[in-house]
Formats: sequence, structure tokens, C-alpha cells
Amino acid sequence: MKIKHLTPILVIILIGLMVTGNINFLEGPLTDFMKWAQHSIGGVNAVGWSIVMLTFFVRLVLMPFMVKQQHSATVQQEKMRLLQPQLTKVQEAQKNATTQDEQMKASQAMMAIYRENNVSMFGGMNFSIILIQWPIFAGLYQAIQHSDELAHASFYGISLADKSPLLAIFTALVYFLQSYLSMIGIPEEQKKTMRSMMYIMPLMMLFMTWFTNGGIALYFSAGAIVMIIQQIIITMWRPRIRNGVVNSFEVKDVVDEALAGTLVSSAPEPQGAFAKAMQNAQAAAQEQQEEQGQSEAEMREANRARNAEKKSHKDSK
Repeated sequence: MKIKHLTPILVIILIGLMVTGNINFLEGPLTDFMKWAQHSIGGVNAVGWSIVMLTFFVRLVLMPFMVKQQHSATVQQEKMRLLQPQLTKVQEAQKNATTQDEQMKASQAMMAIYRENNVSMFGGMNFSIILIQWPIFAGLYQAIQHSDELAHASFYGISLADKSPLLAIFTALVYFLQSYLSMIGIPEEQKKTMRSMMYIMPLMMLFMTWFTNGGIALYFSAGAIVMIIQQIIITMWRPRIRNGVVNSFEVKDVVDEALAGTLVSSAPEPQGAFAKAMQNAQAAAQEQQEEQGQSEAEMREANRARNAEKKSHKDSK
């Protein structure tokens, strides 16, 4: 099973843990681990170093999945680069659209290009990696808040039990650096469409770490450094990945048919629940558009008939 297919299962498990009040089931083991580190390592920074050790261990276990996820995202980016001429044509059609009907056709054409070329609109992104770690976040937060021994722990002067704006800002900056590195080697035209994501993730991490304690912020900070290392590996691989995509990816030029509304889909049936929902939504929107167009045509025909009748009535007088 691919890790992205785990997302719905993980969501159900997390909801079950929250409803039953067991989301903090790792609080006890994490408290024992940090107390052990405090006595084994020694010193005022021992608890902080135990969180760093925990982060590296978790990231090491998840690294094969995370590298694969980043590799998949890079492959999707390279495919999107090859689709850019078609996407640019659709974007021009969206700019020049004068009616709602033309705007909707352009939006549907954009989705059709991705669908027919089997390219994800979301660039291989999924949330399974974060969901897997959620019980660790909850357990770590509760362990530091509820343990008298850990409540006064600090890491080089930064309290781990209180909010830490310094660690929050540092985490956001490291995530921004990772996003910046992920844009290296991408054409400028494609960067414009991806630039918003470059800011969204750092802002999300800033928000998450700003309102939690310093222990959680330290966990994310150490994790972000690991992500930088992973991104450097992917960036070094990008030329090889690009060559692989160029040699294996067959671009289907469907933009003109898609914009004209005459495209007959040859894409395989979507496998995931989300993809099926997107296809159903698109089909419903197209059906609604056709019904709207038909009703507008009937109204225009009725208006023409009324005007003709009025004119005929005037002429008879």
C-alpha cells in the first residue's frame, strides 16, 4: 500500500483516539524517555537534547517515505514543466474569458490536461507523514506540561514548557529555506504558480509553533533541519530525475480539444476516493453548465419569438 493511501485510515484512527480521549497515549513513554535522558546525559540541556534525539529517530524511521514523497513531488513538477505550454494557453484563455461559460470551460480544460496526462494538480503532496507524527506531538506537549521534573526544563536558555517565539521564527525560516531549495532548477514560469506554496508552509509552521510550548517548537526545528538535508539530496538528484521524466513521459497535447469542449477522455478511471470526488464534481459542473446553456438558449429563443410577435402585431395595425 502506498503511503498516500494511508491518509484516510490515519484520519479515522486519529479521530477515534481524540473521541476516546487516548490521543495522548504516548505521554507516559515520552515522559520516561526524557527523564532517562535527563539523568543519563546530565546538564540543564539534557531534556532538549532528548527531544532532538527523538526527532532524529522518528525522521530516520520515516526518511524512506519522506524521500520517496519528495521524489514523487519532484517528478510531478518536472511533468508540469513539460505541460507548461498547454497550461499557458489555458491561462491566456482564462484571462480573455468574457463570460462565465468561457471561464468554466477554461477551468475544465486545465483539469483535463492534468487528467489526460496523469499528472497530479497537487504535485504529489500528501499529509500522511504529518498525521503519523500527530500522537508524538500530543504526547510530547502533555509530557512537558504535566511532569513536574520536565516543566522547568530548558534548552540553552529557552524554556521548553513555555511558548518560544524565537524557536517558532527559526522553524519558519528553516521551512522557508527548504521551500526555496525546492524551487532550484524549476523554470521561472512554473515558479510563479508554485510561489504561493513557498510561503504557505513556513506560515503554517510559524502558527503551529508560536502557540505551542518550546518542546514542540524544538521538535519541529530539529525536523526542519533534517528536511533541509533531504531537500539537498533531491536537488542534487533533480537533473537525473528530469532526464528520466523527459525520456519516459509522453505528453498528450489536448489543450485545443479541451478548450473547445470536444475532448473525449482516454484517461484511466481514478483510483483514489479524492480523485473520484474531483471527477464527479467536474462532471456535475459540466452537466450544470450544459443545462444552463440550454436554458439560456431557450430564453433567447422565447425572447425572439415575443419580439417577432410584437413586431407582427404592430405591422398589422
